Amino acid sequence: MADEPQKKPHLSALVGHTNGLTKPASLAATGTRSTGGGGGGATASSKKLVIKNFRERPKLPDNYTQDTWQKLHEAVGAIQSSISIKYNLEELYQAVENLCSYKVSATLYKQLRQVCEEHVKAQILQFREDSLDSLLFLKKINKCWQDHCRQMIMIRSIFLFLDRTYVLQNSVLPSIWDMGLELFRNHIISDKQVQTKTIDGILLLIERERNGEAVDRSLLRSLLSMLSDLQVYKESFEQRFLEETNCLYAAEGQRLMQEREVPEYLHHVNKRLEEEGDRVITYLDHSTQKPLIACVEKQLLGEHLSAILQKGLDSLLDENRIPDLTQTYQLFSRVKGGQQILLQHWSEYIKNFGTTIVVNPEKDKDMVQELLDFKDKVDHIIEVCFQKNEKFINLMKESFETFINKRPNKPAELIAKYVDSKLRAGNKEATDEELERILDKIMIIFRFIHGKDVFEAFYKKDLAKRLLVGKSASVDAEKSMLSKLKHECGAAFTSKLEGMFKDMELSKDVMVQFKQYMQNQSDPGNIDLTVNILTMGYWPTYTPMEVHLNSEMIKLQEVFKTFYLGKHSGRKLQWQTTLGHAVLKAEFKEGKKEFQVSLFQTLVLLMFNEGDEFSFEEIKMATGVGFLQASSSFEVKDSSGKVCIIADLTVAFSVEYKNNGQKEFVHFFLPQNASVDSQSSCGKDNASHPVLVLDFGAGHSLTLNFSESADKYQVEELVFHYNLSDATLFPNSTTGEVKTVSQKSIIQAHMGTKYRCINSKHINMKNVNVTFSNVTLEAYLTNGTFSVNKTECAEDKVSTTTVVPTTPKRTTSQVPTTNPTPTSSPSNPAVGKYNVTGPNGTCVLAYMGLQLNITYQKKDEKNSSAEKFFLQGVNVSTILSPEAKNPEFKASKNNMSELRASVGNSYKCSSEENLQVTDQAFVNVFNVQIQIFKIDGDKFGPVEECQLDENNMLIPIIVGAALAGLVLIVLIAYLIGRKRSHAGYQTI
Repeated sequence: MADEPQKKPHLSALVGHTNGLTKPASLAATGTRSTGGGGGGATASSKKLVIKNFRERPKLPDNYTQDTWQKLHEAVGAIQSSISIKYNLEELYQAVENLCSYKVSATLYKQLRQVCEEHVKAQILQFREDSLDSLLFLKKINKCWQDHCRQMIMIRSIFLFLDRTYVLQNSVLPSIWDMGLELFRNHIISDKQVQTKTIDGILLLIERERNGEAVDRSLLRSLLSMLSDLQVYKESFEQRFLEETNCLYAAEGQRLMQEREVPEYLHHVNKRLEEEGDRVITYLDHSTQKPLIACVEKQLLGEHLSAILQKGLDSLLDENRIPDLTQTYQLFSRVKGGQQILLQHWSEYIKNFGTTIVVNPEKDKDMVQELLDFKDKVDHIIEVCFQKNEKFINLMKESFETFINKRPNKPAELIAKYVDSKLRAGNKEATDEELERILDKIMIIFRFIHGKDVFEAFYKKDLAKRLLVGKSASVDAEKSMLSKLKHECGAAFTSKLEGMFKDMELSKDVMVQFKQYMQNQSDPGNIDLTVNILTMGYWPTYTPMEVHLNSEMIKLQEVFKTFYLGKHSGRKLQWQTTLGHAVLKAEFKEGKKEFQVSLFQTLVLLMFNEGDEFSFEEIKMATGVGFLQASSSFEVKDSSGKVCIIADLTVAFSVEYKNNGQKEFVHFFLPQNASVDSQSSCGKDNASHPVLVLDFGAGHSLTLNFSESADKYQVEELVFHYNLSDATLFPNSTTGEVKTVSQKSIIQAHMGTKYRCINSKHINMKNVNVTFSNVTLEAYLTNGTFSVNKTECAEDKVSTTTVVPTTPKRTTSQVPTTNPTPTSSPSNPAVGKYNVTGPNGTCVLAYMGLQLNITYQKKDEKNSSAEKFFLQGVNVSTILSPEAKNPEFKASKNNMSELRASVGNSYKCSSEENLQVTDQAFVNVFNVQIQIFKIDGDKFGPVEECQLDENNMLIPIIVGAALAGLVLIVLIAYLIGRKRSHAGYQTI
């Protein structure tokens, strides 16, 4: 062990006096002996160092515990008295450690508690004085608390060893700090008088602050922190605080709701909520935040939700006060049920405001613009104020749909007219981009209306006018609107509108050919004629009007007729003179002028080439323009003033009478000043039926006798009395007697509907012809006004294909030459979607509309006629009408080659195509798009258009479920081609 350094033992012993301890004699006498080598050399002999335990435990000197406690007691007293301590803190800490080491911890803890308790008890006396005001009392209690905390911190630092050993090992004992809190709570704060004055003072300061006074917030923070530390915050303060808060804001809410307007009141509520939130952050315990804010919201908002909205929401919305509406939404969102009641009032406002726009006829002129502005306004409010809340958006849509349909049909009509005003040429209000945005907004309003068929009717009428007169502002805008309607309502909704555009394009091609044709004529004439050829099913129904054209016009019409029918055999042209217009060149002394006028105006003006002055009757007779008479309205009321009959109609009379033995004819209208005769009646149950008697002129009258049967009513008898002694109407009449003619059952309609007939209805009665036109009539009324539903007359149901004449632009109407005469004229069928799916996906995809046309031979007919029905690769079996010679009909064909397109592409043709199945049967295909094989999912491939350049003007019979017993089996070949056919149809 020579190389090992010598190790010195580390000894610990009590030497001298250490904190009053005296070293025992035995310890002093104990010695150690050791021999150590120096410089690293080993001694020849070494001795072991032996350390032995004390033979007896060291004992504390007499009176040590008492003397030490006395020092500690003096130190505690100095701390509590806020004077300097005589002893070093380290010395005091060591003394506590020594006492604890000798098992006197229990006594030490008890003595310390007793000293602290006596001191705390002594503090209560200073709070017994009644002279202290609230603020001084609070400051005093706060000082006492601050002193107590400071003292306990010092005391604990001295007795830290006791706190960390003995107290920590005894779970039933509170720590020295907790003991101090317990003593303060038990002897000061739990004192009823002290606690009451403390809480009262705190609440008074908070009340003053709520009233706008400046208070010592640090004092409040310290006192409330004291209550929280002492664990009496909730039971002693929070409950009373919330009760007083509740009372304060309940009274304040009631008072301010009476005194202030809604925006000012909501601003105050928001301010109160911010103030209370700030109090929680500054001096209240965090646990108070939720019940406190809930209390404010309940008393200032929850109790007044309906009152706030009833008092001020309408004005906020009317005035578009965005910040106030935003605040309203935010505040109502904080309260349970707040959003729901706001939603209800929001919906009611939209309905009420919108109703004022829609139902007031005086606002019709600006209805659509006001609706668009209103929609923009509510959209902005939802986006900015209501945070794009889906509930508000959905309810807004429902509300718009509700109010906009309170007035049936009118909004749809006005929306169509508004679109017309924007798309009409001459509209310089907007750029193309702005027009597109306007159309998008209109489509949003359009979605809400139920009467989309009414919109379609008016839109079609206006579109027709724009196209025919050339007043469309932009083809792109027209097609954009059409695309929007198609996207919104489907292809069926816009198929006729699209057909109108196709007619115009095809008419241009026809006119190019006609111009070339005219160049080859020997006498082309001086009139430049332009004709638009219109498909009967696409365009609005126009009432044909026969007028007296001059010879040059008639000649030009015949030239066009020869040209067109030469290309389309079997068709008949019907000229729509009401749609014609012309450009007239006139020479005056001042120079030449040009007039753009209607065809009727043209005929009148051309008369003045033959003379300088004509009477009104002469003009009517020369031109044949007989529509100059407006319709007249008449009502029949019962004894209570309730309307039972309404008639709005135009009536023309043609009467044959004798003038000195010669037959004369006179033509006149029912004048607008005709009156309802007193013999008119609403009828009385089964005793009598309603009757309308119209008197006019010198003793003339027209009587409509009504009756009812089952679910229908009718004009059972029409009676016309005319007085031949009236020289005004019947000049030089041979007799002056009153004649009477009548006719049975002329009009019939379903009960609860109005009878509507735009076209002319002719009634022949001996020497009198009566023509009704533009008739709206209803008897047996229950609500005093026309019913919404209508019964349409047979005359209006006969569709005619229109050709509108203009001079220089003239359009005509074409109807097929039929043999026998058609009994009905159905419109084109709806386009259906068809597909065939196999193991490898879809192999056939098609859109098309189909119609069946059959002509059969009657039993008593000898000549065989063609049996026509449809489609390529078709097996058909059906039972024809009993009048057919061979009622059971069968036919088939499987080798057709129509609708041709390349595999992978789709074949598309918007025009009608006639596909021959047999020599006797054809298939009519409308708006077809079809693709066979190589189909990508549900999408058509590239389009191969058909080359048809003629227009469809035929009236086929629709194939549908009504044809009982019809069985169709469509067999489509691998390659499908196209075949054009323009032969006229023979229809049943």
